[in-house]
Amino acid sequence: MNSKSPLASGRKRVEKNIGQRDTSGPLGWLLRLFKSISTFVLIFLEQGAVHGLAHLGKPFLHILENFVSWERYQSKSTVVAIEKDHYYWNTSMPSLTICPLKRIYRPYLVNFCSKNGISKEEDQDELFNFLESLANSSYFNFGNIKHSDNVDSMLDMLQIKPENYMNIIYNLTRDLTRLADTELRVRTQSNLEFLRTYQTLTEYGICYTTNSFISSNLTASPYETLNIAKYQPLTNEAHEYETFSIEIVTTKDFKEDTTISQRGCRFHYESNLTHYSIYTKGICLQECRIQLAEKLCGCIPHFYPNPDGPRAKKVCHYRQLMKCFPRYQKLFLEFKQDNNDKKGIPCYCEQNCVDSKVIIEHRQVLKQTQKLIGSIGGLIVVKRYPLVRFSRQLLFTFTDLLVVSIGGTAGFFLGFSVLGMVEILYFFTLRLVWYIAGRR
Repeated sequence: MNSKSPLASGRKRVEKNIGQRDTSGPLGWLLRLFKSISTFVLIFLEQGAVHGLAHLGKPFLHILENFVSWERYQSKSTVVAIEKDHYYWNTSMPSLTICPLKRIYRPYLVNFCSKNGISKEEDQDELFNFLESLANSSYFNFGNIKHSDNVDSMLDMLQIKPENYMNIIYNLTRDLTRLADTELRVRTQSNLEFLRTYQTLTEYGICYTTNSFISSNLTASPYETLNIAKYQPLTNEAHEYETFSIEIVTTKDFKEDTTISQRGCRFHYESNLTHYSIYTKGICLQECRIQLAEKLCGCIPHFYPNPDGPRAKKVCHYRQLMKCFPRYQKLFLEFKQDNNDKKGIPCYCEQNCVDSKVIIEHRQVLKQTQKLIGSIGGLIVVKRYPLVRFSRQLLFTFTDLLVVSIGGTAGFFLGFSVLGMVEILYFFTLRLVWYIAGRR
């Protein structure tokens, strides 16, 4: 006869109790609550009038959730249409930016030198040549900065650090739009009407821009900025440009009913940049050059805006501009090492939502016209206006997604209807109350 010892049976009872869940306490209460809720939801799925939901209530059923409608709303809810009703358009004229080669005003420099103890005319000339070449320097000619040991000594004496380069250049440059003499003043005229001209800071240095909603490019869109990669040759003669433009506009509801990821473009006030408070694709490319310059050379050129605080970047000494930047000239201008580099350096910039593509159809030099027009400048001629333009439009809104897309899909695949909606309200109000009360 075999008999079980009290110790063995007690151990077995303990092991059995360990394997069971404790249904008392807060954890047990939560488990019972979750089980009741899941049971109620399964009852609704199996007994509801929306016949397609019954499949969701079956156990061990493999479900593939494909949010096709939502993905279509996120990526294909906007379109670019072609408009041809050109009789009702207000077409923007191209913008023009002029960058004078003579930037440093010598009387300002002489006064500055006199106040700071630089009295020798040779020293003043040497400092003038340095500052003038620095003011005219950019990615294509950093190696041409005129310098010497004497210049370094004067910069040390004047305590001019790289972060002060642009302030010194600006203070020693006349704003030619504010001259009292109208013949010498930088001015813009359209037929008999004078247009406002602004002094702007570009990657070419201090320039003058007209007919621009922001700082604009040389003969370019009034919605865009200068693109240093499209290098314009330096000249002492006036130029005439025969242009043609195609505009990109948006509808009224396009701004409010879309996000940046949906439309794939940005308005100028939707800046995500570090150094600029407004956005254009051209400015975004400038910020890519800033990041690339800091990565390759450890500093940025002096003509870029530099924010205060922890986001501020080191400004390059002129010797660093001459030493590092010419080696990567093509990389800075075109974001690729050479012509065989198909991939290049990634620079992800969204398009402008509102833009204008300016095409130069013909260009000619107006030789020896300085005496006739009183200055060196540019002439923009528009002989024909656009007959078509592109319009960014909203194809369907979030309401359309809910009512038409998701609603139609739900009705087709699940048998969803108004009666099904009423039943949902019934199940999760009155029926739920009776279920909680124990009337199941």
